[in-house]
Amino acid sequence: MKGSNKSLIRRNAVRGLIAMAVMLCALTGWAGAQSLNERKANPLQAGAAVPVLSKNNLPADVMQDLSAPAVNPAAAVTAAPRAGQASDTGSAIAAQRDVAAEVQKAKGKADPKADPKTVYLTFDDGPSNVTPEVLEVLRDEGVKATFFVLGQQAKSHPELINAIWEQGHAIGNHTYNHNYHDLYSGFTEFWKQIKQTEEAVREITGIRPRLVRAPGGTYGHFDATYFELLKEAGYTVMDWNVDSGDSRRKGVPAAEIIRESLSLQASRVILLLHDGAGHAESAKALPQIIARYKAAGYRFGVLDAAQEPVQFRVSASAAARIKPSDAWIASNITPNAGLFGPGKPLILEVGKQEVKLDPGEYRIRKGQYVVPLRAVIERLGGRVGWDTVNRSGSVWWNGREVSADAGNKRLTLISGDGTLVTRESDVELIGSALWLPLRDLLEESGHPLLEVKVTAEERRVKAL
Repeated sequence: MKGSNKSLIRRNAVRGLIAMAVMLCALTGWAGAQSLNERKANPLQAGAAVPVLSKNNLPADVMQDLSAPAVNPAAAVTAAPRAGQASDTGSAIAAQRDVAAEVQKAKGKADPKADPKTVYLTFDDGPSNVTPEVLEVLRDEGVKATFFVLGQQAKSHPELINAIWEQGHAIGNHTYNHNYHDLYSGFTEFWKQIKQTEEAVREITGIRPRLVRAPGGTYGHFDATYFELLKEAGYTVMDWNVDSGDSRRKGVPAAEIIRESLSLQASRVILLLHDGAGHAESAKALPQIIARYKAAGYRFGVLDAAQEPVQFRVSASAAARIKPSDAWIASNITPNAGLFGPGKPLILEVGKQEVKLDPGEYRIRKGQYVVPLRAVIERLGGRVGWDTVNRSGSVWWNGREVSADAGNKRLTLISGDGTLVTRESDVELIGSALWLPLRDLLEESGHPLLEVKVTAEERRVKAL
């Protein structure tokens, strides 16, 4: 009996051991399968580096298309640990988020409250035969730029100055002839060239550029007098903080210009390029420069005189020159600032209508108010047509038709019975707009002047 009981106990013990072994094997197999699945879901192992965006070393395809990577929340991507940082799952997820945030930031989506990154494309030494290609690229890309033009070139290519202005780009003053010897021999010579170029641009566009860029930049060229007197005269001197290198030597290839133009860490980039003769490679590089800044989340802006300027410091090599006399400064510098002052609005009171022209929307010439035809008539409720062939415009207002002819300097009233009444008038085509004396326009349209007065707040013209 005892022997039988012992045999039964041994059999039960063996069966228990076998059952435990089977359960252990099953558990081991399940854990192995789970580990294999985790490895499939997370192919990047500890120590695998995640690329980080940095200046000038981005692969071309990444810079052109900085798409945010897809994130699988169930899979932890492990990055190489930083110094003093443990390589654990938490840091791996943080590293993945850092990379995604960096990419999103490069696309301008990281923080909608943050100031947008801005690049200002600037072109010096034009216009030239390179300028049309630059304008075409900018138009196709929907980008505006700032052109620092030479007065000599503006005189030779007024149609290109007009094209720059009509496309909505900013125009700056780059002196008249770019001759270093003349420009930096003394301030009065630099001043003379600034005023020459200013007048050349004004004759074409009707505006006076307030932005000034010194040929070669101010470093080594400007002393304190140049900076002080230009500021006192109402101008803003603008250098740059990124140089494309397209003028370092003759024939710089487009690939090098692209590489030198990229500064994807700065929040405000003022990029120096050239559209003067011999810079076809700069125009060739432009689409890629724009594409890469766009991909990095930058917007494109145009410079204006109210912005904080970027200026090089006065260097020891810029020897102090003789400062102009107080009498010369009083005659030239002091009154010049008035050209850019806020001015007064011009109020037109015509019958029962009243419209306002802000400073810059009208001019005073030989004691007469000169106004843009379209702006005035359309604000008064009339209609304007334009004849590009004959350089003339037609006005339909209050039952009258008046033709303004810039080519023949005259106004023609077409009466109801077809009779033509013509008078001489200083009609001028500035850019794409017809400008003419306000008195002539009102009288030909049947609204003779009743009163003209000037107060501390405004200028007012009252007509019948």
